[in-house]
Amino acid sequence: MIINNKEISTRLRLGFMLFALVYMAIIVLSLIFSKSDDHMLEIVSSIIFLLFVIYFVIMRFSYIYYNSEGSKILLRYSPLQPLLYGNYSIEVPKKSLVKFEIVDGFFGLRKSLLLYVKTPQGVAKYKPVSLSTLTKKEIEQLVYNLENIVAA
Repeated sequence: MIINNKEISTRLRLGFMLFALVYMAIIVLSLIFSKSDDHMLEIVSSIIFLLFVIYFVIMRFSYIYYNSEGSKILLRYSPLQPLLYGNYSIEVPKKSLVKFEIVDGFFGLRKSLLLYVKTPQGVAKYKPVSLSTLTKKEIEQLVYNLENIVAA
């Protein structure tokens, strides 16, 4: 099974960049052409932009590529948050997957995947991977696929 949310991730990243550019243009143009001394437009647009950035950071959107075809589970992810860049990868043999968990975070708005793997030293837990950009159907498919792998 393959899950790839490249299209949604690209839209989110471009949407955030576009929103930031529009915000900066509003601020610059309002400061250049404004005749008022209270700067209410700048304050309101700054509050809206700040709330949008906080929401984007809290949700921890990320690009996810999941592939369980073959003998290994391949999970690649990359955060879409501003100022956080990097490509991460988890590659787990199907035989060593012990269990997994879908953890709700921030009042149930954010879901994360935790993978537990059997190692010679015991059971190891991977860093949580945010599933915020996946649809409900994709999360259900992911859970079903991982349940089948763990049960096998």
